Amino acid sequence: MTFPTPGPQRLLGAYALAPADDTARRDLYRALDELPIDALEHPLAMPGDPACDIDAISHDIPERLDLVITCIPRTMKRLATDGTYGLASSDPAGRAAAIADLADVRDLALALADRAGRTRVRTVQIHTAPAPTHASARGTVGSADAFRRSLDEITGWDLAGAAVVVEHCDALIDGQAPAKGFWTLDDEIAAILDHGHPSLGLNLNWGRSAIEGRSPATVVDHAVAAREAGLLRGVIFSGATGAETPWGAPWGDAHIAPAGDDPALAPSAASLLDAAALTATLAAAGPLDHVGMKITAAPGTDVSGRLALARAALDLLARAHEGLAR
Repeated sequence: MTFPTPGPQRLLGAYALAPADDTARRDLYRALDELPIDALEHPLAMPGDPACDIDAISHDIPERLDLVITCIPRTMKRLATDGTYGLASSDPAGRAAAIADLADVRDLALALADRAGRTRVRTVQIHTAPAPTHASARGTVGSADAFRRSLDEITGWDLAGAAVVVEHCDALIDGQAPAKGFWTLDDEIAAILDHGHPSLGLNLNWGRSAIEGRSPATVVDHAVAAREAGLLRGVIFSGATGAETPWGAPWGDAHIAPAGDDPALAPSAASLLDAAALTATLAAAGPLDHVGMKITAAPGTDVSGRLALARAALDLLARAHEGLAR
């Protein structure tokens, strides 16, 4: 279960897979050292959560694994109580709050690099909240000017070697209930190109692009557009489906595992993310800095079952990648 060399950094969104129980979560994280991965997608959780604590990270996560920090968990928590929040907010207080939260990522990246003696946080995923066409209760919307000001600040920071990417989430679509409801990919591409900083790029989350367009074809379209813009850095494969599943209602952002022949993947048979979708997306994306899986387990799955699920999903991805390399 290996990628050809040279190849992209191999990533697992382990925080989505981890059980709620602290002991079981630690057992899972320690066992990740057995998997053929180079990095973990790790959450910017709310302040006080162990996921934000350098000692907990150092204790629980194998030292050899790098981190890709995603700001989406804290972003969604903040937006649940404050619709003006976000790096793209035209409300000064809402934008300042998002910048302050991102400073926590900066401090974590610096502290982890100091402790490890090397760059540990390889990538920081930021998000275009709030949407430019979605007015909050206070009338605040996202704006390109506000987002540019945020990018100006962020790209001036010392992030201990971490790159910054905008992770595209499903855009706000008229008449369609959003999972995230941020900017369109075209707007994100335009904002990054207009800013012009060479370190900025884009990441795709397969499930969120599929949710946006209600189709796997949307993900391929997004991969082509981001690649042709010269901005695509990574793809994180997270399943989605229009069917009711143990993970919940149709088109939920539930990180369903891919569909495949491995017994561990049987519960996710309805997932639209399968071997053909993996191959089509990778072919459209071209060379990437990192590629990985972000999956959750069906309710009640124990640690060994979660590890089996991760192995099966990563194996499906590796085989798709190897097939393209032949």
